[in-house]
Amino acid sequence: MRQSLTLILIFCSVFSAGAQVLSPAALDTAKIYTSLTEAMNSAEPVYRLDLSRNKLTEFPEDILKLKDLQELRLSKNKIGNLPDGIAALSKLQRIECIRCEMDSIPPAILTLSHLKKLDLGDNYIGVIPEDISALSELRILALWDNPISVYPNTLGDLQQLEYLDFLHNQMNVATQDRILDLLPKTRIIVSAPCKCEDGE
Repeated sequence: MRQSLTLILIFCSVFSAGAQVLSPAALDTAKIYTSLTEAMNSAEPVYRLDLSRNKLTEFPEDILKLKDLQELRLSKNKIGNLPDGIAALSKLQRIECIRCEMDSIPPAILTLSHLKKLDLGDNYIGVIPEDISALSELRILALWDNPISVYPNTLGDLQQLEYLDFLHNQMNVATQDRILDLLPKTRIIVSAPCKCEDGE
């Protein structure tokens, strides 16, 4: 009985929230659109969009019209970057752009105050910006397999961070120890340290 009531409450929150930011449970049960055309023609709010492996070479601007969007997956496309306009998708909670040939963390992402998961693994990102601390609600940060040389101390301001993935990134012992000290309560995944210069 209790389980049925929980499912009903989740179902109602998905379809009645409208412009609201969904709870993680409600977002997990919302429909995932895998066609931008279908999403654009939907009579219901579109909360989740997955255009991974679509052979995209640029960011589809129509995505910016989906004002209720809260999860965006664009992995394994060659989009290069995300536009400044993504800041208008202010309800985004999850962004996944794995292997998208990105060379930086777009500044517009840092304005998304509800963002809880950011996965930019397997890209060409060299710097984590100081303003990463603006993502105060971030729970998961995955930047694995990136040539990062700058790891700012402002990572320590991400007090809600539960999981940090730096696997396969070149980091020496000093850098790893510094990040562990900055985030003692966070599960941090790293590879064996390298004999390289200290990341700032």
